[in-house]
This record gives sequence, C-alpha cells and structure tokens, in this order.
Amino acid sequence: MIRQAAHLGLNAMNNTLFHNLWQVLAVVLLLAAGSSTGLSWANESGTDFETEREQLAVLQPMIGNWKGVGLQKLGGRDRWGATTAWAWDFTDGKPAIVFSLTPGRSFASGRIVTGDSPGTFALTITDAAERSSATFTGRQDADGQLELTNPQAANGELGRLLIKNVADNKRLVIIAQQRSAGERYLQTAVLGYTREGTVFATRQRPEHECVVTGGEGNQRVTYGGEEYWVCCKGCLSMFQTNPEKVIAAHKARLEKRRKREQAASSSD
Repeated sequence: MIRQAAHLGLNAMNNTLFHNLWQVLAVVLLLAAGSSTGLSWANESGTDFETEREQLAVLQPMIGNWKGVGLQKLGGRDRWGATTAWAWDFTDGKPAIVFSLTPGRSFASGRIVTGDSPGTFALTITDAAERSSATFTGRQDADGQLELTNPQAANGELGRLLIKNVADNKRLVIIAQQRSAGERYLQTAVLGYTREGTVFATRQRPEHECVVTGGEGNQRVTYGGEEYWVCCKGCLSMFQTNPEKVIAAHKARLEKRRKREQAASSSD
C-alpha cells in the first residue's frame, strides 16, 4: 500500500511538472511568434522605433521625387539634368531614410539613420557600381541645413555634404565638397532640385498626413474600412506589414499633438 501510494504520488508530481513545462513552452512559442510577425515595436538594436523615427522626422521635407540640374561648381559651365528620390525604409525594424541620385557623379545612393549621439545622423553613401562606400556623420544646424562630414576622407576625396530644403520645402539643394589641405573643403558639385508636382503655395499642415511619419501623404491606403495616407514606398511597406501598430502609433501622435496645441492655446 505504501509503495503504491508513493508510486501514485510520483506520477501526480510528474504530471504537474510536465503540465508546467508545457505552459512555459507555450508562452515561449507565443513570444517567438509575436517577434517574428513584428509585434515588438523595438528594433534589433534594442532602441525604441518611435524615438528613432521622431529624430529622423526632421528630415521629412526631403521625402519625395525631385528633378533639377547639377553644376560642377558655382559659375562653371558643366551642367547636367539630375533627379533624386527620397523615401523611408524600415528594414529590420530600424527607421532610415534612403535616397538615390541620377546620374550618380559624386555618389549614387545614400542611407541616413540616427547617430550614436542624440540629435546626430549617420549617412552611408555608395557609388554607382556599389563597389565602395563611405560614412558621414553630423547634425542639422539652426537653419535646417544638414552638415555631414567624413573624417576618414583623404585629400581630394568627398569629405563633406551639405543638404538643405529651401523655398518652403519645395526645393532641395545638395552641395558636395572634397577635402583639401587641413580642414578646408572645396566645392565639387551643387545639385539643385524642385519637388515634382510643386505648387508654390504655403500651408501649415499636410493636406493628407502620412500615417507612418506624419509627412505629406500622396497615396491612399485602407484598413478596417478606414482610409489613411502614406508618403513613399517605405511607408507603404511598413503599413502593409503591420497596419494595426502603425495606426495605433499614428493616433497616439495625433493625441499628443492635440494636447500640445491645447496647452499652447491655454497659455496664450
């Protein structure tokens, strides 16, 4: 009797242990499934997606398709037609702004992410053949000009890039400079663009706000019977991958803005 009772007790203990193990395993599998479907709103580096997106959002006026001309140097005769396209990219859950230049004389493409220090940016550029790349770092000045330098550049190599929106964000200017002796830089090219479809009128807020970034939406999307807008292919892909998360973040931004505007009006 004692041996039988002990045997029954051991079986009950084993059943309880296996039951608990299955519960733990089920939780692990659910967490893994959530991670694989992008339910986590933190990126692979562990930093917060929304924090990085907000820092990059100051460059939102650069998003879009642009066309214009390139000049080898100010006052020079070497001119060429030029186009550039800028878009958001969310590969691996890390927000970035990517762009291409046609033709890519100084470089052909770039990818901008947040820098190591608050308020800074890191730009990796690639040549047309994608054989070489270089990284530039820097920040925006008080006038909104993005100044990025490559401290590793040798004399005669591309060492500094100045990028700025002008004319109420309807125009974009990129200045490429090569490193000279000491800390001097010599201008090698000026690229001046006008946003495609530009109408030179001003308004304080986008007519259709991008649900992902808050920029100027130009493509309509729907989810759950509701209509939203996106501003580029990167944002469209992000919306299609995880619409519920995107919409929730969008509504949170709108509520944050409403409270900020309400507080500002109350203080007037």
